[in-house]
Amino acid sequence: MSAVSEKEPVGVADPAQAPEGQSPIPLAEPATTAPAPATDTPPNDDTTNKPAPQQQQEQPLTADSVPTDAKREADLQSAERDKETVEEFQYLLEKSQHLFSGLSDLPEIGSKYWQPHFQRTFEVYTKLWKFQNQHRLLLENPVHYGLKRWEVGEIASKIGQLYYRYYLRTSETNYLHEAFVFYDAIRERNYFRGELSMKNSALMIKKLRYYARFIVVCLQMNSTGMMLQLLEEVKSLVEVYATVFNPVDKMEWALVVKEMALFMQAVCGPVPVDDAGVTLPASYRLVPRRGRVEKEPKFRLQEALVVGNRPTQIKFSELTLDMYYVLQMLERESSVNPMGAAPSEGAVSAEPSATGISESVRSPDMLESASSAAQEPNADATRSDSTEIKPKEKTEDTDRATRRPNPHKYVLYQPTVSQVLVYLANAFREIGDQGCVLLYLSSDGSRIDSETSHGYIGGIATSRRGQGDSTHDRTTDLLINTVHPADLVPFTRKPLFLIVESSCSSTYSNMPNLFNQPMLALLSPTMYPIHMNSGIYTFFLHSPLVAFCALSQITTMDAIRWAHVDRLFGEFEDCVWEFVSQVSDTRVRRFFGDDFLRQIVVRHVVCCVVLGMHREFTRKEHLPQASPELFAQIAEEAELIRKARAIIDECGVAEMYRLEESIGSPAPVTDTGLST
Repeated sequence: MSAVSEKEPVGVADPAQAPEGQSPIPLAEPATTAPAPATDTPPNDDTTNKPAPQQQQEQPLTADSVPTDAKREADLQSAERDKETVEEFQYLLEKSQHLFSGLSDLPEIGSKYWQPHFQRTFEVYTKLWKFQNQHRLLLENPVHYGLKRWEVGEIASKIGQLYYRYYLRTSETNYLHEAFVFYDAIRERNYFRGELSMKNSALMIKKLRYYARFIVVCLQMNSTGMMLQLLEEVKSLVEVYATVFNPVDKMEWALVVKEMALFMQAVCGPVPVDDAGVTLPASYRLVPRRGRVEKEPKFRLQEALVVGNRPTQIKFSELTLDMYYVLQMLERESSVNPMGAAPSEGAVSAEPSATGISESVRSPDMLESASSAAQEPNADATRSDSTEIKPKEKTEDTDRATRRPNPHKYVLYQPTVSQVLVYLANAFREIGDQGCVLLYLSSDGSRIDSETSHGYIGGIATSRRGQGDSTHDRTTDLLINTVHPADLVPFTRKPLFLIVESSCSSTYSNMPNLFNQPMLALLSPTMYPIHMNSGIYTFFLHSPLVAFCALSQITTMDAIRWAHVDRLFGEFEDCVWEFVSQVSDTRVRRFFGDDFLRQIVVRHVVCCVVLGMHREFTRKEHLPQASPELFAQIAEEAELIRKARAIIDECGVAEMYRLEESIGSPAPVTDTGLST
């Protein structure tokens, strides 16, 4: 599998944070010998060199007056303890590195195979982090070990990577937030500093990789401000790296920075800004609206397979724009404030301590949900560089989120046909009786013109990696390297929810439902009259508000109007749901029991309404479809058109839409060559 790139507090006691000229911990006063008391005996030449009188007071015992054997024994015991401490640290460090390197070899499928290894890795890193925090002074002493500042940063970076990798496998955003906190603390404390003074190119590479990983985490969390800051910093680092060290990989790093900048522009560009140039806030993850769920449903989306194969689309870290949008819409909006993981300056107590996070690395079983950090002094007040992040107390909302977590996702970038089928089969195996699989396909189209296709009529193109030089003709090549509708028929034995963003999306219409299970295919337009960096249909499923602004060329808007338009879109979606909930097909209605699938269907109808009213979308190929087609008539409801007109009027873009005409119906489905 080609997943999203996985390429790397925390109460760290840091001597470098002590005020200049002041020791990080108070030094003990040295033991001194008390002065001899004065005597009444006058000086006498005969007694000048004589011993002191016996009646003189006894001097107090000092470290120098302890018997030599006892002192030597104490020194030996202390040295032995120090040696054991260093050996224990080395053992934990080596074990953690061994377990961490093994993460890349774990299979992507089957949680029972990779879950125990992650658990052991979390436990070892918990011990390692606590241990180095408790014995920092000893380990930093060159006589004993000589622990460097960047080595502590590397441990923290590994912990951040561990959380991010676990997020990729579980889709739980709490772990994503934990990764953010570790990476942010590394940056705030500047653990990887000194790479230039030491002329250490390896350390510079560690720092660049850390920045790349941090940017990916910020991207997933929609932390726009932080992303822009990190981008400027990494640009400067790459320039310094190329100038000072003149490495052979300087062009590769320049390309990485270019990809970062282009992807950020593609993500942030469509979002309007206010009068001050500040990007307006928008919610991209799922926030269930009140009144949507009648009862606690049993049916839910359990597995999702996200496939992207658009070589020309902007990407970063094997993540295209379409894939990024889908990943966001398949996650719940977390209650954790990503920027609040570490306390703000106003929240820090008067105690002389720095911001940070827990000295303990929580394992997945220990972490339920993170809350804002509360400043607490360390047990050693003189080395208070620890802020504990406590698990959030359970509420009714968090209990419900625990019962209905985000669906597990497989993310495949430019996969082969065999990879798609293997991961789809595993997802099919993992779901329960009340579960559902979502398959999202974003790729260039591949249509086959053959009289004897037997249902293999084309679909989405896949990668041909590892096949060597092809000896087949072009038609045979297309036939082999395409996911056809017939390829998906075996997976309709269980509920299947299909979304296709492709110029050949219509080939997946009217797929036969041979096993009488819930099945729904939402299909993008096969042609767009307006070009965007991503698929317009996928953009609407991701965020109808931002997609509408991009489609209407709205670049600026004041915050008050933005909030009002956002509220109008919420009312629009609620109105759509009132009609969608009346669909008579009982098999399709089962999908409405899941928050994610219900929202996707509602936004599909919103997209149909808005595109149908736009003056540029005049042909049936310009509109989305569904199979079975249950929503075409809903998109023509007068009440929905009035809701859309209210939004258009509020934004002042009436000249771009047909306000007095009824919208066109989606194109009728065509025969796919698959008999029922």
